[in-house]
Amino acid sequence: MLAAIAEHDNVGAERFRRLQGVTRASRYVVMHEGSDYDAKVLVLAAHRSAVGAELGADDVGAAEEKLIARLGRLGFEFRNVETHRLAVGGEGFGEIPGIPEGTTFVNRRDAFDRGVHKQLQAGISGKGDTGAKSIVVSGGYSDDKDFGDEIIYTGHGGRSPSGKQIEDQSFKASGNAALVTSSVTGEPVRVIRGADKKSSYAPDSGLRYDGLYRVAEVWRQPGEAGFMVCQFRMIKLAVGTVMAAEPQTQALLPIPAGNDAPARVAAKVQRLVRSTQVVNYVKQVHDDVCQTCGVRLRIGDKAYSEGAHIRGLGRPHNGPDVYSNVLCLCPNCHVLFDYGAMVISEDMKVVVHGEVVSELRQHVDHHIDKDHLDYHREHYT
Repeated sequence: MLAAIAEHDNVGAERFRRLQGVTRASRYVVMHEGSDYDAKVLVLAAHRSAVGAELGADDVGAAEEKLIARLGRLGFEFRNVETHRLAVGGEGFGEIPGIPEGTTFVNRRDAFDRGVHKQLQAGISGKGDTGAKSIVVSGGYSDDKDFGDEIIYTGHGGRSPSGKQIEDQSFKASGNAALVTSSVTGEPVRVIRGADKKSSYAPDSGLRYDGLYRVAEVWRQPGEAGFMVCQFRMIKLAVGTVMAAEPQTQALLPIPAGNDAPARVAAKVQRLVRSTQVVNYVKQVHDDVCQTCGVRLRIGDKAYSEGAHIRGLGRPHNGPDVYSNVLCLCPNCHVLFDYGAMVISEDMKVVVHGEVVSELRQHVDHHIDKDHLDYHREHYT
């Protein structure tokens, strides 16, 4: 089967189908590493390669159900195109018509057939070029943390067949790449929770669709097994959330005390209480000039910049909301920094995509805690 898949990828779908003498597609497709393959044409090619004899397309059709069951026993995932086509919402992002939040499923097959999660085994459904459509949270990784409306989700890869982590995870792995893309595009991700006795938010049995989340942050860090794991902070989407703009002030503010442990206030979701004075102080010290690229944006007669926390305030980073943990950045550099495309080296050089592009602009009235810069760099490189 793997040889047939490789040949399919090499010559293309249409030519591969002609080589096998197939004119009509199967009701089933085999799913492998993020791509779909016509099950009938794969079986024909695999049989010829394995036994050196031709298997007629009519023979495949007559025994299609048995052949598909055999593929399942070999570990291949598949889906019924005719059944799955009814779940139109499952082909896209966001809510699925007829599947409200709180809908339960007997097992993975049930969730698959209803279009909620298009993987029978993998916990992430999606592709690196388009984003993640859904994830299953079931406590499969020891580094997962479920806080209800906020989830620290561990990516996939690096595990042995027994489930033990034996090597580092990579953002290049298909599911991890999909979640990284979603963090950039902002597309919502369906979250399905599986039964997990360790979590008070999980269902007692089966699975449950628990609504839409956004990928708020991505990073890598050493996991409990000592290997690097990809982590994703998922925040549940709430209707009516509005981000207020920070007011600009003219006079230089005194250095604010800030918050060593930012408090949380109860709302539909938990949110951090940030100190506006801390960000304003840093922006004014630098006169709204980006510390990494030197750009000073102007909107009419006003300048615009953003305060970027070096060590994130949210779980699990729990950085302090103090001026030594904030940089003054332009919007472009802020995005690069937040997603780890930009880091600050030990000698205060600005490194973008692995290349030194400038030196960090500093000011005598703005002390930067290098421990926070070290933390940021270690989690994104």
